[in-house]
Amino acid sequence: MMDFLSDVFEFDVDPEEDLVLNGQLNLKLVELPDRDKENFQSHGIKFAFKINHPDEIKKIVSKYNFFLYRKSDSIYKEVICGQDNKELTIKDIDGRIWQFNVENNL
Repeated sequence: MMDFLSDVFEFDVDPEEDLVLNGQLNLKLVELPDRDKENFQSHGIKFAFKINHPDEIKKIVSKYNFFLYRKSDSIYKEVICGQDNKELTIKDIDGRIWQFNVENNL
């Protein structure tokens, strides 16, 4: 997830502290113990982002495709679930939804 945030969305990442930073937004990632991973389901977790212009969707998709290319040896992959010029939806390897919508009033 840290690679995904760093490579696709250009967040700053501190792998030693498991922190993801972007301006005033700070996220700390916590890994589940192995015994809890088998039953973990992240259905219902959704990250929603508002973006200013449809061209930003194209940029995200381009970075996403390069990210997949770099991670081509992995058997787990994020997938694009839906895309048009106003919305992009990506499902990550843990089933979380990342949705990007162009603001209508911009």
